[in-house]
Amino acid sequence: MQPTAARWLQAWERGADASAAVRGLCLLGASEEMPADEPLSGLSLGRRDALLLQLHARLFGRRLEGVAQCPACGTMVEAGFDADALLLAADQGAAAPASALELHLTAHDLHVRFRRVDCSDLLALERCADIAGARRLLVERCVTVTTRASDGSPVKALPESALAELAQAMAAADPQADLQLAFHCPDCGHDWEPVFDIARFLWRELHAWALRLLRDVDTLARHYHWSEADILAMTPRRRQAYLEQCTS
Repeated sequence: MQPTAARWLQAWERGADASAAVRGLCLLGASEEMPADEPLSGLSLGRRDALLLQLHARLFGRRLEGVAQCPACGTMVEAGFDADALLLAADQGAAAPASALELHLTAHDLHVRFRRVDCSDLLALERCADIAGARRLLVERCVTVTTRASDGSPVKALPESALAELAQAMAAADPQADLQLAFHCPDCGHDWEPVFDIARFLWRELHAWALRLLRDVDTLARHYHWSEADILAMTPRRRQAYLEQCTS
């Protein structure tokens, strides 16, 4: 794994008690995915998710195996996906343009300028007590200008009737952030598309990897009396060879 096993264990420790939003940033912070001049908090959610998909491919391979419960009959359905196939465009790995996006709400005589949701917004939403409060905060943070289309006069707040259209426009502006997987139930034939959260998925895989590695460290330390640092410094192949010697 790259960088080192010790560094990934440190990232796992830092994110152990953190939220899903923080864990995603911990993973990218420990990786070599990020350019030095691009702050983590400023990543759009789609950019973050594209980088996490690429990170998964490097750490655990391109294949993602998942399980979801059929909402119609309750059957647990297994499915596999290719990480590259989940990247919606070839340029998703590149930074998204920072320019403001525009939305014309003809029915409401409004012109709205907004930006993509980024990681700093996701972190800010953790302070909200409910969905309604989170929605209000997201609009406050991401909508930069609202004016009357007819005369250009400023509008302090969007009417509730316009928020649904704004939500659709924001999702369309960053489709990688709203990734849905196609599942088919073999028992009842039901098709559904659950939302896929790569940050949660990758963290679960890292958590399982960390526990396996720590068990291996424990076994080798007991058998050979080596330090954790020495064991983690080994290549995975060499560690495995020593583990096989322990059981032979």
